[in-house]
Amino acid sequence: MTLRTHPSRPGFTLIELIVVVSIITVFAVLSAPYIAGMAASARLRTASETVQNRLMEAQSLAILFNTDAELRVYEAADLIDGRPTLRKLRIHTLRPPEDEPNAPATDVFEPVGAVTSLDQEIEISADATRSSIIDLGFQQNASDIYGRYIALRFHSDGSPALQPARPWFLTLHEKDAQLRDSKLKNFVTVQIDAATGHLRTFQP
Repeated sequence: MTLRTHPSRPGFTLIELIVVVSIITVFAVLSAPYIAGMAASARLRTASETVQNRLMEAQSLAILFNTDAELRVYEAADLIDGRPTLRKLRIHTLRPPEDEPNAPATDVFEPVGAVTSLDQEIEISADATRSSIIDLGFQQNASDIYGRYIALRFHSDGSPALQPARPWFLTLHEKDAQLRDSKLKNFVTVQIDAATGHLRTFQP
């Protein structure tokens, strides 16, 4: 009886394994910034879509209820470092007098729906050169528990209450981006047409 022998299968040597692991590590290190940049861009796009949807909703409600409506952008403290940031949104509409439904609306605004919060890694720039809506000025209402805010108002015909002879826009960027670098590299700018309220976006 003879024993059959099988040819030995070649395996990886320790040196070959080290070389393969090293190559994979190099690729991972080189691709990490690219992957992180893609993730940040995706968060920015999602945040800009949220802002646009809230603006269009406020405009639609103004037309639907034949009254003024506004999107309030609140200044809220960051959960990590406490720094004031612009990332909370809520729609309000003017309340008509209860005893005279057809009378002009009062100056009392009522919230519509819940507060919308942007991603914790994204904020709206508070620099007026990057967000001209800052020039509208912050408002403070004692009945509004969320603190001071900037109001983007729409009239009953859907037109925004914005000065027509200048551009109006807001810029979203990564958290602390403008503190790290004076020139933003990854951002989305939402432009608001002062006559119609139509929105356009720009992302480099």
